[in-house]
Amino acid sequence: MIKYSLFCSFLLLMILSFCSCGLTKGKILFKDQQVSVQDLDSVKHFAIQRIQKSDRINITVTSTEPTLMTFLNPFGNTGGNNSNGLTGFLVDLEGNIEFPLLGKIQVDGLTPKETENIIKSKLNYYYKDLFVNVSLVGKVYIMSGNEGSMINITNERLTILEAISQNLSKSDLNDKSDVWIIREDSGKRYFSKIDLTSKKIFESPYFFLKSNDFVYIMPNRYNWLVSTSSPVRLTFTFLVSIAGLLILITRLIV
Repeated sequence: MIKYSLFCSFLLLMILSFCSCGLTKGKILFKDQQVSVQDLDSVKHFAIQRIQKSDRINITVTSTEPTLMTFLNPFGNTGGNNSNGLTGFLVDLEGNIEFPLLGKIQVDGLTPKETENIIKSKLNYYYKDLFVNVSLVGKVYIMSGNEGSMINITNERLTILEAISQNLSKSDLNDKSDVWIIREDSGKRYFSKIDLTSKKIFESPYFFLKSNDFVYIMPNRYNWLVSTSSPVRLTFTFLVSIAGLLILITRLIV
C-alpha cells in the first residue's frame, strides 16, 4: 500500500510539473528587462499614423452655422465614428478622398494633423472661423492560435502590448516569444517576427502598430494539452483523479 501511495504521489507530481513547465513557456513578457529609464525620442517616430489607400478617416467640421455644418459633415457631426467603422471618408486607390465643396483631396501618406491643416486652409477660402478635426478609423487584426479578433485604434497610437492586453483572454496560453506581424506600407508587404518576452520589443519598429497590421501569435505547443476538446486533457484528468483516489484509499486503510 505504501508503494502504491508513493507511486501515485510521484505520478501526480510529474503530471503537474509537466503541465506547469510547458504552459509557462513563452508567456513571461520582457523577462530580460532591467530596472532602467529609456529615452522615448528614439522610437516615437514609429508611432506616427499615416493615412493609406483604402483607409477610412473621420473628418468633422465645426461652424456656428448649422446649415453649413450639415453640408460639410455628410456622415453626421460625429464624423461617422460608429462601432463597425463602415462610414467615414474612404481613401480611394489613388490616395484621394472626395470632400464636399472641395472635391478630391490627396491624403495618402499624410498624418491626420497634416490633413486637418490642408482641409482647413482650403475651406478658409470660402468660410472663416471653422474648426476641423481629422482622425483615422484604424484597425488591427490579431489571431491567437486559431482564434481571431479586431482591435480598434481609437487614439493616435496603439502599442503591441495594448493590443495584446485587449486580446488577453484569447492569447494567454499562446507563445508570445514567437509573434508574426504582417504590415502593408508604401506598396510593399512586410513579414516580420518579434519576441514579446525580450526587452528588445521596446526598440522594435513594430512596437507601435499601424492601421491594418495583422498580428499572429503562434500557439504554444502545449495548447493541445489544455484544450477543452483534447482527449489528452481528459486522460490526464482521469489519471489525476485515479491517483488522488488511490492515495485517499491507501491512507484510509493504513
